[in-house]
Amino acid sequence: MKFFEDIVKQKPKHNQIVCGDTFLCERTLESTVFVLCDGIGSGVYANIAAITCANRLIELSCGGIAMRSACQTVADSMHRAKEEDIPFSAFSAVKILNDGQFIVYNYEAPSPILLKGGVVRTLKPTFHKAGYEVIGESSGVLDIGDGLMLFSDGVTQAGLGHGHSFGIGADGIEMYVNRKMNHGENLYEIPDDILEMSAEVCGGYYGDDTTVAILHCRAASQLTVLTGPPVHRSRDREFVEKFMSMPGYRVVCGSTTADIVSRELDREVKLVRPGTSFDSPPEYGIEGIDMVTEGAVMLNQVYNILEETSDQFIENTVVERLCSLMQNVDVITFLIGNAINDAHTSLVFKQMGVRLRHTTVKLIAECLRKMGKLVIEEYW
Repeated sequence: MKFFEDIVKQKPKHNQIVCGDTFLCERTLESTVFVLCDGIGSGVYANIAAITCANRLIELSCGGIAMRSACQTVADSMHRAKEEDIPFSAFSAVKILNDGQFIVYNYEAPSPILLKGGVVRTLKPTFHKAGYEVIGESSGVLDIGDGLMLFSDGVTQAGLGHGHSFGIGADGIEMYVNRKMNHGENLYEIPDDILEMSAEVCGGYYGDDTTVAILHCRAASQLTVLTGPPVHRSRDREFVEKFMSMPGYRVVCGSTTADIVSRELDREVKLVRPGTSFDSPPEYGIEGIDMVTEGAVMLNQVYNILEETSDQFIENTVVERLCSLMQNVDVITFLIGNAINDAHTSLVFKQMGVRLRHTTVKLIAECLRKMGKLVIEEYW
C-alpha cells in the first residue's frame, strides 16, 4: 500500500509572528488531498485568508465535488477579492489516488516540481478558465520513493531586488534541488535547505511568507486492531480471517475477543504480564499476534495519553507501547465487533469514566486523523 507523507516547512515574513501561508491534508481509502494556500499580504490577515481558502477547498473536494470544479469555484470567487476588501488567497491543491496517480491545480501559485527516479523537473501546466480567472493543471504518477513539491511564492520570488530580477523562480528551485539530490541529499532535508537558501538570497531574512511542501510516496506501515466480538457468532471465523490477512502489526484488545481468536486459530492464550494496577492492564500472548490485552479499559487509557510525546512513555506498560505503535505507523485499521458487553454499561464503569468501546474507538480514530494517519473503521 502506498502512503503519501506530507513534509512541510515554513517561515513567516520578516518581522511577522504569524505565517500567512497554511496547509491542510485529508486522507481517505481512495485518495489524499493536500492544499497549500498563500493569503494576500502577511501576518494575521493573510493567515485568516489562507485558512478560509484551505477549508473551502477541503470541504468541497471531500464533499464529492470534482477537484477541478472545486478549484474553479474557489478561484472564480477570488476575482471579487481583487476588487473588494475581502480575503484573497493563492493556492495549490493536489489530489492523489491511492495508486499514485495525481492531479495538481494552481491558482496564482508556482508550478509544482516532480521528484521522480532521481530526476527533478518542473511540471508544465495546461490552463483552464475559472470565470474571470485562470487555473493551471498538472498531472502524473507517484511511485515508491517519488515526491511532489509545492511551494508558496515566497520561495520563487526570493531574491527579488537582491540580484534576481524576478526572483529565483521555479527553474532556480529545480536546479537547486537537482544539485542537492545529485549530492545525495536526504529528501527530508530538502525543505529546510530551500528555506535556508530563500533567506540567503534575500540578504539573510525572509522577504515573504515562505512554505515548502513535499508529498513523499512510500510504502505504508500498518497496524490492525481487533476489538469486540461480532454481533453474530457465525461471523467469528470470517472476522478472525480478515484480521490475520491484514499486513503489518496485529493487536487484539479484549479478553472475549482474544478467546475468539484463540478458538478460531486453535492457538493457546498465554499470560505474558499480569496487570499490576488499574493503569497497567494485563498482557497476553497468542502465536502470530503482536499484542493481546484488555478491551474497553485499555482503549480508554490509550485515548487518554495518545497525544503525549514518546519521551513521556517511560514505564513500558502495554498502554504506552500501543500508543507508541499507533504514533509510528501510517495506516491504522480498526476491526470492531458490534456485540455489546452489558458489563460495560454498568454504573461502575460510568463512575470510573470508562467510555463504551465504540465511543472510545471513534475518539481514538479522530485523534489519529489529526496526527495525519489514515484510519479505517470496519464494524462487524
